[in-house]
Amino acid sequence: MISLSPNEVGRRFARLGIPNLFTDEEKQELATTQVVQIPEGVLAFPTPRDNSGLNILKLRGILGTNPSKQPSFFDHPWYLEETFATVECQPGWHLLHMDVLPDSISQPLNYFSSLAGRGLELPAAIEVVLMVFLHFAGTGEQLLQKKHTWCKDEASLNRFVTVGAFGRNGLFISGHPGAFASRGLGICGKVMR
Repeated sequence: MISLSPNEVGRRFARLGIPNLFTDEEKQELATTQVVQIPEGVLAFPTPRDNSGLNILKLRGILGTNPSKQPSFFDHPWYLEETFATVECQPGWHLLHMDVLPDSISQPLNYFSSLAGRGLELPAAIEVVLMVFLHFAGTGEQLLQKKHTWCKDEASLNRFVTVGAFGRNGLFISGHPGAFASRGLGICGKVMR
């Protein structure tokens, strides 16, 4: 389990060029927030109330699509007009598994309903993007190199968003029908709070 403090998230945001900041009051509140028992393999990180622009399109504008300058996004233009790409990350704590759950691999989207009994739910695409980039900014390690995770965000044409395959070409954001299954697609469960 890795838990990033508000100060550490702020340092990593600065390293990435993300302008969103925590207030001193927020830092104090988040530092004293009771975080649930966090399982192994989870990254816990807070995001500030100042979440204006803390969305996929804005991050794409900040980090770019140049694969020689990581972290970056793979230059997939399909989602540039999609609503989910403009949804701001909710402020507060986010607790996500850093890899897809082994039992979720090659399962269609509706498999997520079986996770509720384990205290897990689908993450938002922006949460997965932030998890991957915050981890990279602190460690240089690329999470989800050969895997994608289902996300709760819906896209046009009855597709659901997947995020992953963060390699030399950047982070991929894709969309698939809910019945789609692939050996590289699973779920990075989000711990319910």
